[in-house]
Amino acid sequence: MTPTQTLIVQGEYQEVVQGLQALTHQHEKTYRLQVGELILKRFFGGSAAQFSSPDPTKASKFDEFLTVHASDVAELDLSPHTLRRCVRVKICHDSLPPASRERLKWSAMLAISALSDVNLRARLAMAAVSEGWPLGKVREVVAQAQDGRVWDTDPESPGLQLPAPKPESLPQPGRLVARTEKWSEEVVAWQAEFARIDATKLSRAQVERVRLAVVTLRGQLDALEGKLG
Repeated sequence: MTPTQTLIVQGEYQEVVQGLQALTHQHEKTYRLQVGELILKRFFGGSAAQFSSPDPTKASKFDEFLTVHASDVAELDLSPHTLRRCVRVKICHDSLPPASRERLKWSAMLAISALSDVNLRARLAMAAVSEGWPLGKVREVVAQAQDGRVWDTDPESPGLQLPAPKPESLPQPGRLVARTEKWSEEVVAWQAEFARIDATKLSRAQVERVRLAVVTLRGQLDALEGKLG
């Protein structure tokens, strides 16, 4: 690359930095989508296919930008990982039905963006919104979908057919008794440790916390003893 070409490239990169600096932080989701859109347009021609291409030359300018302006990016509380996630979620966001993408939070959309199947992403987003899934549920279903354990049996319905939950296994009596004995020994050891400290050094709040814990524990133990008959 000639000195003139280097100056041109650095000038282009500086425009990207200025563009990132100009974005507002008023709303996290909007801000990160704007970041993703800026990077996608400037380095990948706005093409999701180019961004996900295994061809290393497709990302060469972006990687060079991250190297040249590493400190500028860091000052914006961004990182290469964050920038790539912003692009990934922007691509996912644009592929979702309008109602779903408007109501989904950033973290849920980030989880859904891990799916490569555009149709499944959209159906999962619709189900998450219509059924009010918490983030943990979204991540669980995404993992199930990646394992091929989620089906779309009725395209006209927002719901998805999910694998049946595993039946809750009952605790084994022998192990539970052994754990109870071990826990009893730990309580005795805890009492011994507590006796070694100077109680006058505890604040009033600490004393109340310990007292509440002991009262709660005593009530639980009394209830357990009553169940044993």
